[in-house]
Amino acid sequence: MAGTDPYAVDAAWYDAIHGEGGDDLVFWLPFAAEQGGPVLEVGAGTGRIALPLARAGHPVTVLDPSPAMLDVARQRAAAEALAVTFLDGRLPGAPLPPAAFATIILPNDVLLACATGNEQAAALRDAAAALAPGGRLALDVAGPGHWLDPDGDGEPILAFAGEAGGESLTVWHVRHDDLAAQTRRLRVRYERTAADGRVRRSESEHVLRYVTRSELLPMLESAGLRVLDVWGDYTLAALTNASERLIVTAELVERSSRPGRS
Repeated sequence: MAGTDPYAVDAAWYDAIHGEGGDDLVFWLPFAAEQGGPVLEVGAGTGRIALPLARAGHPVTVLDPSPAMLDVARQRAAAEALAVTFLDGRLPGAPLPPAAFATIILPNDVLLACATGNEQAAALRDAAAALAPGGRLALDVAGPGHWLDPDGDGEPILAFAGEAGGESLTVWHVRHDDLAAQTRRLRVRYERTAADGRVRRSESEHVLRYVTRSELLPMLESAGLRVLDVWGDYTLAALTNASERLIVTAELVERSSRPGRS
């Protein structure tokens, strides 16, 4: 990991690995279209979701803790003259404007970057404070079928093999799961092979704190959000034990109707 940027190594190869779009856009684009903007994406990375939202006409703000990721996103947005506002920071703690966003999304395990359950709850409280009256929030985390699995600890898993920047790129994931702490320590190894056979290696490391449905829903409710729907994939299938995703939508509760308020 370079400097204090947790994703400095990953940023260089993120677009080559993930490409344009992704299968989750079939959820995020209609969700934003139904609720409207302004839209805040938390953990936007290089703009894989934010840029399609901006192309659809939404005013978009992105929040990300990685200057390297944001640099890529800025360049991509500028190349298309897209109106996107970029904020360097993370939840909890980022100074977001209060009651400013009609839609807030936390896609693709962004909430899991919070180190503890308390930090996850604080992130959701901060997000709720940034929602406008009647605003909605949606998040996407690992589901029951994609849970922690210590039996695979230490075993390299091939995550990507292809071309990037004129070189052969191979990406390996090595994880160490702690069921008691509900955490995964994930090392991402990048191996680049040039035409002359020379191999260069780099590595990043991230810790994810997994969350269950039974934990997540009370966190949302404590943040002043009313849970609307729970799904198991991006096509709105029911959540089951085999679901690889856990997707939840919620809306801001009017202050007068929150428990304990008159």
